[in-house]
Amino acid sequence: MKIAAVKSWILCFAVVPALLLAMYIIERSGSTVHFHASGAPATEIGYVDGARESNRAETVSTAGILYVFGWAADTAKGAPVDRVMVYVDGVSAGAAMLGATRRDVAEHYGRSDYSKSGWNFSMSASGLSPGEHTVAATAYGPSGTAQLISNRTVTITADSDAGRR
Repeated sequence: MKIAAVKSWILCFAVVPALLLAMYIIERSGSTVHFHASGAPATEIGYVDGARESNRAETVSTAGILYVFGWAADTAKGAPVDRVMVYVDGVSAGAAMLGATRRDVAEHYGRSDYSKSGWNFSMSASGLSPGEHTVAATAYGPSGTAQLISNRTVTITADSDAGRR
């Protein structure tokens, strides 16, 4: 067999199917594909839906509580994942509570095992300086680790009423 024929065979039967599989994974997850150190795609997917005050304001007083919420699932195992960690400005803020009902996610993906994919997290904003902060989350599961899509920006304001509410 000639070298050109071997190259064509490899292109048709190895490279093209691998690219098609990668495109399928990206489309299904609606996000960037993350890879394990082994080179295999991570199968944790999810989204940071919001980071805000309880009244849905995207600004939080230093005397207030920052609420962060979203969903995460493992495409092999379902939901909930093993753990979701929340980060503020790249520093771990803590672990989210898992298992909130998210029928919208289950319906969107056509997977009933995603119905408990919701997560939420709350923390005092007193330790955050006034200004903009980036909130992110990472899902950990049996198939690996993946940063969840859509980091959020929240604005922290100085407590103008000295904590009286």
